Amino acid sequence: MNETLRRTWPAALVTVVALLYVWIGLTAHGWDRILGLAGGPIVLAALVAAHRSVPGAMALLAAGALPLAITTWWSVATPVLAVLVLLLGWFAVRDLGRPRRDTAPVAAPVTALEPRS
Repeated sequence: MNETLRRTWPAALVTVVALLYVWIGLTAHGWDRILGLAGGPIVLAALVAAHRSVPGAMALLAAGALPLAITTWWSVATPVLAVLVLLLGWFAVRDLGRPRRDTAPVAAPVTALEPRS
């Protein structure tokens, strides 16, 4: 598995689960609809925020996943999806928040070098 695939597969899986949250929101009623339709985009925002702040992204993951799972505790699907969001999201945020290893250091411009004596 190459570096790019290793870094992006958890984010792709979290995106799929976030879309499932939106789908649940579209089919639900009342507060479940609101929490489902809001939870999916919040989880996606966590993936975007991972580049700036890992703790902030983790907070967004929890804020997006847990309210729907708590209000639909009697269901099997939404708590399992919340566990998947938190577990896979932890890997995705950790990988997205890390600097890339395959980038070469930037060389100093030639004009910045001092002449030899």
